[in-house]
Amino acid sequence: MARLRLLLVALVCAGCGTADPAPVAAPAEFTARDPLAACPAQDLGQGDRVAAEALACLAAGGAELAVTRPTTEGDPVASWFRARPGVPGLEVFVDGSRDRFGTGDWLRLDCPGATSPDDLGNCTETVLG
Repeated sequence: MARLRLLLVALVCAGCGTADPAPVAAPAEFTARDPLAACPAQDLGQGDRVAAEALACLAAGGAELAVTRPTTEGDPVASWFRARPGVPGLEVFVDGSRDRFGTGDWLRLDCPGATSPDDLGNCTETVLG
């Protein structure tokens, strides 16, 4: 009977500490960004790709595309890809606050050579907070 109780306690505690972390409040650099036209938001599963319609919207310029992708472990990471008028490439904001195995940081990437969300080229990364 003692072994059965020990097994039950072990099974109950197997899920301890695996709850999704609460998202961190967005930093001022993100909340105060210049408004752009919104492209259709994309909530992707493992291995899914951004829809052609959303990519075309972003490529037209003066637009922002929100994409949520899971990490390998399944944690959601949201990114906002921004094609600003008169600025080459893309500006990207990344919310890593719900990634249990990452840094949990918000990031801003400036990617002047980016051609799409899947081809950012060389970027300058800034940790926000």
